[in-house]
Amino acid sequence: MSRLKIFAYLFLLCAGLAGCLPESTNQITVAVTREQSSSTATVTKTVTAVPLPTEHLPTLTPLPSPTAPSASSTALSSSGQAIPTEAILPPPPKREQVDNLTAVSANAIAYVQNDQLFIRTLLNGETIPVHTEPCPEERFCFLAYPKWVPDGQHLLYVYYDGQTSSLRMSNKQGTVQIIEEIAFIRPGAWSPDGRTIVYFKETDTYFEPEGDNVLGEWLFEVWTVTVAENGNLATPQLAGTWRQPGGGCGGGGRSLSEVLYENEGGTPYGYRMGVLEWTVQNILLYTRDCSNIGIGRFDMTSGMELPSFERPLRNLVLNASGDRWYAVTGNAWVRDNPESNLLVTGTPDSTEITVIPTTAQAELVFVGQTSGTLFYTERNPLGRESYDDRGLYFAYYESALWRIQPDGTGEERLLFGADVQAYAQVEETAVGDLIFVLVENERPLFEAAQFDSLTEEQLQAYFPQRHIMLLPAAGGEPITILSNAGQPTLALP
Repeated sequence: MSRLKIFAYLFLLCAGLAGCLPESTNQITVAVTREQSSSTATVTKTVTAVPLPTEHLPTLTPLPSPTAPSASSTALSSSGQAIPTEAILPPPPKREQVDNLTAVSANAIAYVQNDQLFIRTLLNGETIPVHTEPCPEERFCFLAYPKWVPDGQHLLYVYYDGQTSSLRMSNKQGTVQIIEEIAFIRPGAWSPDGRTIVYFKETDTYFEPEGDNVLGEWLFEVWTVTVAENGNLATPQLAGTWRQPGGGCGGGGRSLSEVLYENEGGTPYGYRMGVLEWTVQNILLYTRDCSNIGIGRFDMTSGMELPSFERPLRNLVLNASGDRWYAVTGNAWVRDNPESNLLVTGTPDSTEITVIPTTAQAELVFVGQTSGTLFYTERNPLGRESYDDRGLYFAYYESALWRIQPDGTGEERLLFGADVQAYAQVEETAVGDLIFVLVENERPLFEAAQFDSLTEEQLQAYFPQRHIMLLPAAGGEPITILSNAGQPTLALP
């Protein structure tokens, strides 16, 4: 396959929902820095229910990016130095094989590697594969949105076979039960007690544009299914209906690392493709369309749709008790938009939004389910490089991970990477360790792409990858739990 065809194929995948999965099972050593609390001032803030500010947020000046070489003159080394293209090809990142073991225990993560779902224990690193049928030839399949039941005994996830979506429930031994024909890229959710699953189904009913409904709306059904004591799924029950606004999903070319980042719960535009949460107030919170223009609400008690939030919210998550949500404002990650990138909170039974002031602009927010602490990520552009006339580009960022209390006090920067594409999917273990995903930068791939003589297999060795990391609560540097995790999504019970 020619390099043009390779990149054209990657571009098509990147323009879809998941895209661009690295195929090798190897490792790279990634340098990240843990901030020392002794050198980080504690910031004390008070949360107030105030309207979103109208003044512009301070903007950060991007660091200068290296100049792209011409096809016949220079390329860039990892240090940013110009080198002749006639010189020796930069070596690919050093990688080692990843173990895939065959046992599982209580505290686990779920991840996808080379289109295969795995459950991996945090206690001894053992791994069990979950049955996944091969993707039919010439189709694009994916697994997404894994969610553990509150007691950690079952994992819920979506599987798309290239034509239809299904919701699947696996126990920790890898035995799977299937709920057929759910709505496309719509996750399921557990009830607060973990005994019932809720999910959406599409219908053929369409409402023409009228009044504020400028795009038209599709009628969706809300269904539930209980999980019996023996772990078997009961007969699904219709709970009600709601209307989804019309409009498209995703699209547009993105760099490889940005596509990897998208699969971790955020995109270069800064939103999740699908959110569904069942709160203790018996109200569902969910994205109203696949581009997360707004968060909708559905009353499970009455079976009726409730007024949605007027302001765009992204990356909505619940606290451990399920009675309060946290999110970031704006339907896009736009640095010069004063109404975007604000950390906010509220309760499901109201559309009132409360701002939690932060030092940095927030891109994604996560909740520590053990401590109740909030974590948010910051990502600042360092520049990007275009690649000839194919519309591809290589993006570079500096990234940081922050911790803050829900009342706005005790803010602290935990991690900083001067050339780390992103931190994502931050989870907290029972002992307070942090699990997160680190997305590699694209400089090695950019360097290698300048050499026309590379084959597909050779170029693959330079692709950015993701790594599941652990930041010990007791202190110290991040530890690699799983390198080259393919397309992982963390989900801790």
